[in-house]
Amino acid sequence: MELAKLIDIARDEDSAEEFLRKKGILKTFTQCPYCGNKHFGKVRRNVYKCYRCKREWSVRKGSIFEKTKVSFSKFLMALKLFELEVPVLRAFKELGLSYNTVHKLFTLIREHIYRATSKDNLLSGEVEADESYFGGRRKGDRGRGARNKVPVFGILERNGKVKVEVVKDVKAETLLRETIKKVKRGSIIYTDKFRSYDGLVMYGFRHERIDHSKRFANGKVWYRRILELC
Repeated sequence: MELAKLIDIARDEDSAEEFLRKKGILKTFTQCPYCGNKHFGKVRRNVYKCYRCKREWSVRKGSIFEKTKVSFSKFLMALKLFELEVPVLRAFKELGLSYNTVHKLFTLIREHIYRATSKDNLLSGEVEADESYFGGRRKGDRGRGARNKVPVFGILERNGKVKVEVVKDVKAETLLRETIKKVKRGSIIYTDKFRSYDGLVMYGFRHERIDHSKRFANGKVWYRRILELC
């Protein structure tokens, strides 16, 4: 999503909440989550109440927002900065939030990506693989081997599912092991020219090297699906 359109959506809490609900990020309640009664209503801005069991719950219940009080508008902007690989040290200044708050938000996003992509079956067909780096309070080298950053490996099934994994390093042994665990043998895997992918053919995959800047989205293949709302 273009930044100008995102800013328009995040202009106030109501429009941001509506957008997140349409995307399925926020739950749409049709009954009380405690007793199942369908007779309930909003009693305060962000609070529902069941008229049978008298219990109340937040509009954030059952979503990734349940453990945070950050506004929906700020979250949308934080998500965009995360997608653009803006470091926490800069993002918290742009958002007007504390460093710890933004760090927790970025961690929450990573955890959500992991949970959303770690339970699927093997990917197959045409698959793209790429590695990237996140985090780090202090500045480190850019690109592969970045100091103070966490290496993350992502695999995208074209027009299908995605999987992402935090890895200890981006050596051939690590990336090949993760690929074998997540991709069906015989699939076509597209990567850039990084030498850690050299052994894919030996493990039963068809391997094609492509122009990283033309095929991969922002250097992180999983963003096309998990973060497509931004």
